[in-house]
Amino acid sequence: MGVELSASSNVHKNIDDVFYEQYAKNLKPLMVKDTDSAMGRYNLYAKSLSFKTLLRAHGHLCDGLVLAYVELSNTLPKLFDDGVIDRTDLRVVAKNSPCLVDTSSLMSGARINHKTLSLDNSLGGSFIVQRISTKQTYKVSLANTTFLKALKAKEKEIKTKLKHGKKVSPKDIDEVESLAFKAIKYMLKANPDKLLNIKELKNYKFKFNIDDIGSRSDIVNKNVSR
Repeated sequence: MGVELSASSNVHKNIDDVFYEQYAKNLKPLMVKDTDSAMGRYNLYAKSLSFKTLLRAHGHLCDGLVLAYVELSNTLPKLFDDGVIDRTDLRVVAKNSPCLVDTSSLMSGARINHKTLSLDNSLGGSFIVQRISTKQTYKVSLANTTFLKALKAKEKEIKTKLKHGKKVSPKDIDEVESLAFKAIKYMLKANPDKLLNIKELKNYKFKFNIDDIGSRSDIVNKNVSR
């Protein structure tokens, strides 16, 4: 994926650790608050939520994880005057993607089982976030998706092979991972003001929907050889 370990590297250090060490400066932690226990009151103090924590919880580094983090970390704080994200007071609408749903849920506290995380595949890589108590709502999306064109084309090629029962080669995986890493670097280096389009939605009515629920897509090639 564009980051390689030398033979002298610590064998227990995986590619995600190497990535984080190189790009952590572009991934500032969020400040969040929750409750102290299953039946508890608000935390007395806000706490830091890092990208590395999300990466570990999600399971792998990918363009979807970075996309969601960049979009939501620049949008969620707009709903709170102090910039601290209250994960007890948010609803989110996202595409049914393992990466987008995991990241939005962990960052916002929204959950399908509580009917605060709704699925809408028409959003693509965009999100709608709403503060429950005030109904203030924002939609965030990429201002330009040209940089994703090659990656999406390769992903489509692999999905077509899977659909028709054709073999996905190690080269296919290497290529799609390389393209994903290029997209990741682009998003991390870009000025958020130019990368993102963040729009406030007036009088938005949140509607819980799971019609777009589906199978997990990020494990379909897990047995392809290296």
